[in-house]
Order: sequence, then C-alpha cells, then structure tokens
Amino acid sequence: MKKYILKEYGSWSVMALSYLAGIIAAGRFNLKALLSLLAISLFINSKQAFTFWIRHVDSVKSSAVFMIQIILASLIIVGIFGEAVFEMLPYALIPAIYILLLYFAGEHAIITEIFGFALLTLSSLIAKFVATNVVDHRLYIAVAIFFIASVFKVRLQLKKEFPQRVSMILYVAFAIFAYYLIQMSVIILLPLIDNVIFSITLYKIKLKATGWLEVIKGMAFLVLIALFP
Repeated sequence: MKKYILKEYGSWSVMALSYLAGIIAAGRFNLKALLSLLAISLFINSKQAFTFWIRHVDSVKSSAVFMIQIILASLIIVGIFGEAVFEMLPYALIPAIYILLLYFAGEHAIITEIFGFALLTLSSLIAKFVATNVVDHRLYIAVAIFFIASVFKVRLQLKKEFPQRVSMILYVAFAIFAYYLIQMSVIILLPLIDNVIFSITLYKIKLKATGWLEVIKGMAFLVLIALFP
C-alpha cells in the first residue's frame, strides 16, 4: 500500500501551511479541527490512487483505494459539519474541476496546477470553519492567492523566458489589487517580493532550494497573517 501514499511534499506543505493559516485566523483549536485535518489528508492523498487509476495502473485496486479514501473523508466532513456542510457545498466545485482537469488537461497544465493549489488551500477555509462556524471567504481568497504565486515562480524557474517573467510580475500586481478589494493588508504579501526579484534578476537557485524557500515564505506569511488579520 506504500505506493498509494502521495509523495508530493510540496503539496503537503501547502496544505499544512494553509491549514495553520485557518487555525491562526480562528484563534483556537479543537477536536473537530483535528478530525478535519484527517479528512483533508485523505482527500489530498487520494490523488495518488486516482492518478494510478486514470493511467490504468492496477485499475481495479487503484479505483477502490481512491473511492475508499473519498468516502471516508466525506463521512468525516459530514459528521463534523452536520447540516452546516451545505454552507461549504459550493466549494466542492474546486476538487471536482481539479479532477476533470487532471484527467483531460494533464497534471502539468498551468490551469490544473492553479486549481490544485486552490484545492490545497481549502484547508484554511475548513480549519477556520470547524473552529468558529464561520465560512471565511475572505481568508480563503487571501490564502489561495498567496500560495498560487508558487505555480508561476516554479514555471519561471523551469523556463526562464520572457512570458513567464512578465506573468509572474503581473500575478503579483493582481495579488496586491485583489487584497485591496477584499480589504486584506497588502503587507501580508511581503514574501512575494522574492517573486518579483527573481523575475527581474533570475538569480541562480536549485529547484530543491526553491521548494524550501517557498516553505519559508509560507511560514512568514503565517506570521504576517497573525499580525495583520
């Protein structure tokens, strides 16, 4: 069963940091929040089995493992949320769209990666909801926008071409404008200065080091979101 454990450490780190953002915003932690983390982990981990399934790698077993994880995670979420699950129902479109994109567009299409990060950052919304019974759309948008910047950063590092450099700078500009619209402090986006500097200078850094740098930026984001709610 080890092959059904998702080994995308970047995905796990984004999910965990987003979850912590929700807990920090809530200002509290309870058993429901812990159970929700288990459900989120099952949802995220199910990607491995789904990928094997659509690639026809032991299709029967892969589909069974995928469905079992989805059903268990869904039961936990429904059990925790009760009737309040209907308040979160519109957000179910995000994993549904991601699965469709994963199947039809492929894992490495930019739109698939963007929706993948939108899915991972849903953990912030769930974490705050189970702790406070508040659906904080503003928090989710802020967390998703921040972490989706990593998609553009990695693509820029891989290709280092003019369109990627421009798109990275435009995305940071979009992030600032979006934070202004939702009345979030723009200071929270301070770690994205690195993205702008990299777009201009293309300073040398290994891809593995970039992964750790993105984690550090995510931790800085948590500090800033705590200081400037």
